[in-house]
Amino acid sequence: STSLPVSPESSIFVRVAEGKMGLLKFMIIAPPGTPYAHGCFVFDAVLPSDYPASPPKVNLMTTGGGSVRFNPNLYNCGKVCLSILNTWSGQKSEKWGPHATFLQILISIQSLVFVPDPYFNEPGYESSMGTPHGTQRSKQYDKGIRKGTMLWAIQDMLRNPPKEFKTVIENHFYLHRKAVIEQCYDWGRQEGCTERAKAIEASLNLLSPPKKAELRDDDDMDTDSDDED
Repeated sequence: STSLPVSPESSIFVRVAEGKMGLLKFMIIAPPGTPYAHGCFVFDAVLPSDYPASPPKVNLMTTGGGSVRFNPNLYNCGKVCLSILNTWSGQKSEKWGPHATFLQILISIQSLVFVPDPYFNEPGYESSMGTPHGTQRSKQYDKGIRKGTMLWAIQDMLRNPPKEFKTVIENHFYLHRKAVIEQCYDWGRQEGCTERAKAIEASLNLLSPPKKAELRDDDDMDTDSDDED
């Protein structure tokens, strides 16, 4: 609870089911400067019976009902491919082992997946980084990511926030509403979806200022990180 990164740029929040410590949910608010900026991405995690001998099972829930693959490491079915989860190949030091922790998984997703140029996370594509061809393909890839972020990690989160993170989501968007509006209009002009930006602005304008007393309103799950800013 004292190690989770919580900052205006990017934060991670975790909830644990009361009486079922092996069931967790976590949400990563993606950093600015990425095609995921300000989006709220929710994951489910299960600690297997032999944990920590085996890694947690992690699944991305923010997929637009399986319609969006947000990253080469994040499948539209929710699968998260990372060496530390033993769902991707890698060196022994990168895989799950006695040295690994659940916190490392969270940080890995935040720092290695929600990046400025996710196109190059695809194995084999990193060699084209810095080339005209690679730059063009990366920009094209980002267009779909930005659209998905606007629709599912921003607009849908405003309209249908998961109850476990409802207060955090509303506080986040209220505190960053100016930056989110500017970003969405910028993306909307680039991607030809300014109407979505208008809808997001309308939802943001309905939010109320944060109230710290509301941060403990959820009864069915406990929280390890309560306040964002």
